[in-house]
Amino acid sequence: MLRARHSTTYIAKIRDTHGKTQHLPHRILPTIRSYFATLYDLPTPETDAGRTLHSQKIHAYLSQHVSRRLTPETALLLDAPLTIEELSDAVKASKTGKCPGPDGLPLQYYKRFAKILYPRFLVAFNAILEGHTIPSQTQAANISLIPKEGKDAERCDSYRPISLLNCDLKLYAKILATRLTPYVPGLIHQDQVGFVAGREARDNTIRALTIMHRATRQREGLLLLSTDAEKAFDRVNWEFLFATLSQVGLGPNLCTWIRALYSDPTARVCVNGIYTEPFKIRNGTRQGCPLSPLLFILALEPFLSSVRASPDIRGIRTGRTEHRVAAFADDLLFFVTYPETTLPNLLKAFEVYGNLSNLKIKFAKSFLLNVSM
Repeated sequence: MLRARHSTTYIAKIRDTHGKTQHLPHRILPTIRSYFATLYDLPTPETDAGRTLHSQKIHAYLSQHVSRRLTPETALLLDAPLTIEELSDAVKASKTGKCPGPDGLPLQYYKRFAKILYPRFLVAFNAILEGHTIPSQTQAANISLIPKEGKDAERCDSYRPISLLNCDLKLYAKILATRLTPYVPGLIHQDQVGFVAGREARDNTIRALTIMHRATRQREGLLLLSTDAEKAFDRVNWEFLFATLSQVGLGPNLCTWIRALYSDPTARVCVNGIYTEPFKIRNGTRQGCPLSPLLFILALEPFLSSVRASPDIRGIRTGRTEHRVAAFADDLLFFVTYPETTLPNLLKAFEVYGNLSNLKIKFAKSFLLNVSM
């Protein structure tokens, strides 16, 4: 079993950006580092005027496509000071035996010295509201590469980056995620079932099969479009993310606590047991962070809302409901009718959202299924 696991995680060769295959360890390491350093530092407007215009476009887009908001009472509740009880619950809910982050301290350490550490943690966490920051060392991560099944092992993008974070940072993020989780279903449409409490992937599977059966039986024209997003979690534009959090009604304290997770993050990639030099992270929600899935689906929801609202994107009706999309996080399935107008306008919606949020769809790897055209 260990031998099999080693064979799938060991990277014997990798292709660089010029298409040249690198075999030597001292060349594999910088090639992989360069890929991920670039991925986590996507281009942004270079001038003040460009940045201002980009911000204006983000706020205009969100003003148009965010319709669900927290109540002021809920926002106030979520802004309450973090407590010892929440920290204790976060520790209890976390699994032991997992790989620690760069500081090497496992969860057991925090359990063993809880009486000493918990009060100090709470002081530090709540001090963030007074302008204090999370130390850059705490925000550091080791990235472990998980090969994607059936993908070309010589390509850098064939590996899923999992961030091994320091336990103290994960506990902090866990508290925030636990606070936010009960209120996410009210902010996210039922079309999205990924990482939403009370929803499951099978909900959309059953829905899709029912719609396909109905379209076939009643001879209604229907195409299914399944899209493949490129490193969707890793590409998220932070300005768009934080603007979305404000637009959906999160209070200033919760927004400040979340922003603190992204004030100065760095990472280094582990390749065959050797670490690359660290690099800055300037976009993305880190896979491995307890809060990351919730942040991602909140940032994606305005796009899905734009699809539902567009008069030029047509889905299929069952009764009074028009079905246009089913989502599990970034796995999107569109129910397409009138493809001659729907598909071009759907591509335009992707382009507009992608320019603001960094979402990039690999249309060459997406596919259409003709159900009943």
